[in-house]
Amino acid sequence: MVGILQGGDGSRLFGSLPSQTNILLDNIRANTAERFAADKKVIDDAAQARSDAIDRENERYISVKAQINNAAIAVQNGQESADTVRNTLLELRTSIALAGQQGEDADLRAAQFDGQVNSINDEANSMGPLFNLVGAINRNDYTPNQIEYRNSLGASATTLTGTHIGADYRIKASDGTYWIPDLGTDTIVQRSDIQGVIQKTTLSDGTEIEKMASTRNAVKLVSYNEATKDITLEVTFDPSFPPETVTGKLEGDGLGLMPAFFYDGLKTASGRQRAFDAVNKAEVELTSRLTQLTKNAAVVKKDNQRIDDELNRLTQDKTKSMVDQLNETEKLQIKVQQQVQAMYYNLETLSSQQQNYIQAFAGYVKSPFLQISVKA
Repeated sequence: MVGILQGGDGSRLFGSLPSQTNILLDNIRANTAERFAADKKVIDDAAQARSDAIDRENERYISVKAQINNAAIAVQNGQESADTVRNTLLELRTSIALAGQQGEDADLRAAQFDGQVNSINDEANSMGPLFNLVGAINRNDYTPNQIEYRNSLGASATTLTGTHIGADYRIKASDGTYWIPDLGTDTIVQRSDIQGVIQKTTLSDGTEIEKMASTRNAVKLVSYNEATKDITLEVTFDPSFPPETVTGKLEGDGLGLMPAFFYDGLKTASGRQRAFDAVNKAEVELTSRLTQLTKNAAVVKKDNQRIDDELNRLTQDKTKSMVDQLNETEKLQIKVQQQVQAMYYNLETLSSQQQNYIQAFAGYVKSPFLQISVKA
């Protein structure tokens, strides 16, 4: 019969302490590692969620900033175009002056003058409406172009109102029709309305043509009253017929420059003087209109700074999120280490107590009847 104290080393009663302790320690380490991994995953998941939210908000602000940057490009383009126009105004002075010199070809200088005026209009309209704050006007009512962009993550938007540094004009004739230039091609056409049907005329050979004439050689200024804007022109469609007389009101927008025909083709002293006066006024007008561009630049800069502040805040938030994740992980590590150390201490205490129990009861289990020796 085997007794409950069977085993020469007393293992049935007290067990093998070293092996039991190791098993317990291994279990503690395994369980602790699992709990640490689970708790750390909670920390990491929360940190990742915060990071993803920050990234999404950051991308939305970047989209807004891209629109503001486009507006800033429009302002910069306008400023550069204004510099180009200012230089062209200086070139106009040269063309006018040369037209009055002895031996110069006035027609050549007048053509040069018209080309330079065309280049001013080309510069003003060199960019499309989305990037143009100095041109791209509505030629129906001369309203300036506008550029709108988002200035926040909400529905708020900024609208920049442009100006016009070109030189547009038209004549509202006494008969209600309009004579409208095709800027850049040195032609003028008669329409029933601003965007109406092109009127027609019949040549000496019976051919019917649209009433379109070259401002370089088929249009002549008869009279113009600066105060009332009353204007009278002669327009030739067929040299075999007398020119057609056009009377009406001069309308315009921009710098106020007109083609060379308006200044007697630069062939007379009075015409050249009026051309010089027009250039002087254009320079003043250009400076005045650039005030609007300066205001737009200030608005764009303010919006841009506000978005930069938000992007900087998000960068700081992301850095803080990373630091918080590290701090929380460090606190978790310290907590786990403290718990493990406490359990190790308890096991060591328990092991020591078991050893003491073995030693205390050693005299009882040693028996000549059982022939069992329990080793401490």
